[in-house]
Amino acid sequence: MHNFANRHHQHQQQPQHSFNFVKLDSFSGYNDPTLYLAWEAKVEKLFNVYKVPEDQKVRITSLVFLDYALQWWQQSIMDIGLNKRPIVVSWYDLKECMCARFVPPYYRKELLLKLQRFQQGPSSVDEYFKELETILTKIDMHESEESKIAKFVSGLRRKIQDVVEIYEYSSLEKMVHLAIKVESQLSKKNHFKNSHNDGYYQSSWKNKNKSSSKTFPSDFEKDSTYNPRHSKPSTSIPKSPTKTPNTKCFKCLGFGHIATNCPTKSTKLATK
Repeated sequence: MHNFANRHHQHQQQPQHSFNFVKLDSFSGYNDPTLYLAWEAKVEKLFNVYKVPEDQKVRITSLVFLDYALQWWQQSIMDIGLNKRPIVVSWYDLKECMCARFVPPYYRKELLLKLQRFQQGPSSVDEYFKELETILTKIDMHESEESKIAKFVSGLRRKIQDVVEIYEYSSLEKMVHLAIKVESQLSKKNHFKNSHNDGYYQSSWKNKNKSSSKTFPSDFEKDSTYNPRHSKPSTSIPKSPTKTPNTKCFKCLGFGHIATNCPTKSTKLATK
């Protein structure tokens, strides 16, 4: 009994299991569908790399089940024996069975909506492609290469999209490299344009200040005779009002002259 407990403890301490030539990470029955899908993708990748025979995949995978996942698998085997569940004979059957338990139905729907609305936005082309590839892997959509290219191009920023749409590629990877190259060229072009415009406006501003500093006092220099401190009051004598036949004198009350030119005044002086 003590030896069995030790072996069980060692089993818990070693999360990786080997079956001749392949090692898989343990699976404990994650509540997070994202973690399960990441584990599933890793297992499938190892199967493809080592070319594991199809009739051994279910056996190898069941060896790495721990905790709740192991309990769930044992119950599934019982249900299969009672004809309550379809028999699991392939890796594809096992994935279908595990997805039904560990990936809720709404999760795939949310991923499909995210894929439909997914855009590059402020991300780089490389970041955008990696996120798009992750979504496609989680959904497990077996789309054609042309469909993937169309989805990738439709989500690019408009300026990049306008350029890459001119070219035709049968490989998604080549289209991604083209989009990255276009993004780099547009970035360099914008950087050069901005730096050129900044230099132009700075030089224009300096020239404008120089010209205004030179021309500002010229308006005062034009009139060199103007000096408010030495200005003299005008000594010109105002002209006499023009004489008309209707002009009335206020001394003699006659017409035709004014009081300063009144002939009555001169007559009085002569009499004296």
